[in-house]
Amino acid sequence: MPTLNQTIEIFEQFFFKHKAFGKNQSRNNFFFGDNWEVGASGGLQYPLGWVSKLPTTYDKSGMTVHKFQVDISDKVNNDESNETNVLSDTEQYCFHLIDYIEKVADLNDFIINIGSVSEITDYTEKRDDKVSGNYFTVEIRSHNLNNSCVLPVFDGTIFRDEYIYIGGDIAGGFVVEIKDQDGNVIQTFNTSGEYVITVLSGIKDTITSNVTTITDDII
Repeated sequence: MPTLNQTIEIFEQFFFKHKAFGKNQSRNNFFFGDNWEVGASGGLQYPLGWVSKLPTTYDKSGMTVHKFQVDISDKVNNDESNETNVLSDTEQYCFHLIDYIEKVADLNDFIINIGSVSEITDYTEKRDDKVSGNYFTVEIRSHNLNNSCVLPVFDGTIFRDEYIYIGGDIAGGFVVEIKDQDGNVIQTFNTSGEYVITVLSGIKDTITSNVTTITDDII
């Protein structure tokens, strides 16, 4: 199962390798973060691929669904003469990215697949740079392959203190006493512990008058 960092790298590598973005030379055409961060970040280059994280879901079957919003934008001339071209190009880049993720899902060693993809929505003259572009949301699904068996957790008790369940409720903070038939305390436990009991399996009764030993099994 790819981690969040590895999933982000899939996006980053797309924009790094794409001939309209990083051209295998620059990573300044990709940004991962929140809306206010992309507006405040310097050194970004256009066209720009901006990915932000949406809530992640995880179910009992071990399926993890990372959700992202992908925004692809470019600058428009002051007279807006190229605005339609920008909208058309960025829409095509959205298609490229979706196809790329599908290809990654088919070829890489991670067990992932692309989930639902929202409508691709266009916008104009947004953010401080007055850019135009398109955005959509996408799900990256992966399975953890029973990672619960190899959790990085030491063996030990589930709770900090030991508890005993009585009538469905947790009972704790008491002393357990083991007594003999005369009321003598043999062992005490503070809610947890171990005591070995020897089970009587036979009785040897020696009759001294006849100098005879009789062994009776306990049933």
